[in-house]
Amino acid sequence: MPLLYYSSDFPYYDSVDLGRFTPIVSMEYNFVGLFSTSPFAYFLYHSLQFIFFAVLLVFLLRKVTSSFPLIYLTSAFLFLLPAFTISWFRLQLPERNAIFLFAALLLCFYAYLKEERVRYIVFGLLIANLALYYKETAFLVIGGFGFSYLVLSWRSSSLKTKIFACLLWFSSLLYLTLYYFLIYLHGTPFVLRAKIYNQALVFLKNFLNYATFSDPILVLLLLPLTFWRAYRVFWRRDPSHPLYDSMLVGASLYVIAYFALGIYGVYYLLPAYIFAIPPLWYYLLPLFRVSRTWNILAFLALFFMVVNAIPAGIHYLTYNKYLPLNFNKTLNFLIQDIEARHPRNRPSIFLDGVNRGTGAGTYFIFAEFLYSKGLSWDRFDMQSSIEADDPTPLVSKIQPPLTVFGRGPLSPPQKGDYLVITPQSTGDTSKAHRESLVKDYELIFQTKSTFAFPRLTLKTLAKYFLARILPDRQKQQGVLLNENLLEQPDYYVFIKK
Repeated sequence: MPLLYYSSDFPYYDSVDLGRFTPIVSMEYNFVGLFSTSPFAYFLYHSLQFIFFAVLLVFLLRKVTSSFPLIYLTSAFLFLLPAFTISWFRLQLPERNAIFLFAALLLCFYAYLKEERVRYIVFGLLIANLALYYKETAFLVIGGFGFSYLVLSWRSSSLKTKIFACLLWFSSLLYLTLYYFLIYLHGTPFVLRAKIYNQALVFLKNFLNYATFSDPILVLLLLPLTFWRAYRVFWRRDPSHPLYDSMLVGASLYVIAYFALGIYGVYYLLPAYIFAIPPLWYYLLPLFRVSRTWNILAFLALFFMVVNAIPAGIHYLTYNKYLPLNFNKTLNFLIQDIEARHPRNRPSIFLDGVNRGTGAGTYFIFAEFLYSKGLSWDRFDMQSSIEADDPTPLVSKIQPPLTVFGRGPLSPPQKGDYLVITPQSTGDTSKAHRESLVKDYELIFQTKSTFAFPRLTLKTLAKYFLARILPDRQKQQGVLLNENLLEQPDYYVFIKK
């Protein structure tokens, strides 16, 4: 049970076969479960962790600047990033624990440099190794930081400091060794490229998403600053700052890894911020006074933060607040309606705008929750009228006896079948689309999220115009994969007339 995802009793998927190695991810929920298994208890843990993280962040920023407005403004910006609101308002995302542990590690390192007490080495190594086995790419941050500090401080640091940095580096090498023998030789390497799409287009989309939507600070400021510092230290022979230059290396390696893997996630880069923010303030505050280039880059990063990242962060905060409530209300309604309306037949449930390829996980969760709430498999089926965009089968040890998980012919909804518009739809979910369904369907249920903040960003506006000018062929090639622009957390249940 402690290593939940790697237990033979875990029913959903084989982490080794997927090439994943995060053996202690979600382990903290086992301890919460000793006291309560209610959703309130799990999110109470998130709330307490947030408070502790905020304290750690303030202490960390005070190592760089004594300006309290700057400290609290930086904290507020970080807390409103979409990566942050998603990680704290959803369960089982390792990025939340990774950034928390990284903050604790850096404070331990700062404390050690001040006093050189052995206890800080012990605490630091314990924290670093917890982070390594929570998040796969953490080895790049910790290993990159430890190795860089070892090299840059070789002539000036004490023997114990060299040992500390070396042990951080060796811890990362140990993780890689274990990954190779326990995972790589037995499963699939952790490379999740979207190979069904043009790779140059995938890279461009990922770059634009990270740089202009979710993480402009990391792409437009961190990466250029890291290359600039490397140029100044190794080419112009400027003196290095072992601590802050090593932070830059660790954070940049983490960011670059996701470009190399060819994957994008709104919350993927969150852990890099804790290593990036201190050196950004340390180096950029003086540079702003003498360099127009850095002022331009900072203006662009701030612009994209204001028009994209922060509105998206507020959106995801309200989205994840409403989503589980609306999901359970919809399931409860469907169960009651199926029992009352279809006592002797087995209706099918279609999810509008969700195909049975990349959307298989959405179908699986929907079906699994219906079943867990008491609706047996012989009381409902799930089908899709949209062809799979990815031939890869559903990755799960459980194969529900439902048509959607097969590879048979598509079937349109029949009289009495349900069509559900979900927040996970990648198709049009607008009011106009819903009204267009009234000819063939009857709306019998909907949720209302009064205070949900729609995804009103510059990116949304750009996608709005693209959706109207691009032909379907270009959309299917990866230019515009998601037409659910506002991404509201509401569900709509229709029944076929």
